[in-house]
Amino acid sequence: MIKLNADFKSDGIAHLRACMIQVQGWNAAEVANIPDVDVPDHFFESRRRRLACLPRVLKIADDFHCPTAHDVGWRALQDKVINGEDLNPHLSYRHASPFNSDGLLAEWGVHHFHLGIEPSRQNPAYVKRSGPLVYALVDDTTFCAINVYSHDGFEEDSVIESLHRNWPDMIERYRAKGVTGTPLDKTQRRTVRRKHCNVLVTTLDGTVYMPIGGGVTASGLQLQSVIQADHWRMEMQDLQARFEEKLNELLPTFKERGYGGEVQIDAQLRISDAGYQVFFPKYGVLAFLHIES
Repeated sequence: MIKLNADFKSDGIAHLRACMIQVQGWNAAEVANIPDVDVPDHFFESRRRRLACLPRVLKIADDFHCPTAHDVGWRALQDKVINGEDLNPHLSYRHASPFNSDGLLAEWGVHHFHLGIEPSRQNPAYVKRSGPLVYALVDDTTFCAINVYSHDGFEEDSVIESLHRNWPDMIERYRAKGVTGTPLDKTQRRTVRRKHCNVLVTTLDGTVYMPIGGGVTASGLQLQSVIQADHWRMEMQDLQARFEEKLNELLPTFKERGYGGEVQIDAQLRISDAGYQVFFPKYGVLAFLHIES
């Protein structure tokens, strides 16, 4: 039985690096410095930090209030949300790095947006910075505008109170039923975030929520990102093992292209929008993989 001389996991990691740079727009030098073993974790972590350019339904909380001085910026942001324009220029400068630690996003899954309308002089890739920030819970279909806060509002419990009051169905899966909790003050919450701890949050009516951002690991990475990365690693390993079991089916094609009985055949995994393919450079053969769930 012929064997593959291949490393699908390494090929996959190269693909993830390319996606982080070319698709997600992260700094090439920073991505290059990530050790191979950590690339999958940072790839899935970085995907939640950047927002895809998709039209979204705009929902506004019942007590939302924007200062009059920033009405123009707020209207411009609303238009971008509805029209599916790029929202990332409204995020923090720190989001230019995939290693940015954002406690508000990590714990509660909430992004914060600057309300500038002109390019920033310091970094034209971003809008001009504003003191007031729009906090919002964002997914691929919906933009839930919570309220306008200052840079000192990242630990405000009113963020959770608004989500609980306005969109309880969106955060229902994070409810911790049958337990009670004690509210944390802003200093305590800031401390546990810096130490990458996971804590519950209690609303005024006694409802308790687990971290809406999905929780973090000791390294500060989102727990769900690490789980996705582990699943990806197992998928790459399983993909190579299952493909090797079917390799003999390609022997007739290899023989037509000069195969001489070698025990091992060089191969490379390629990943594209069309799915997984395996390329055999010596024979110029590209095999498309059909993955059965």
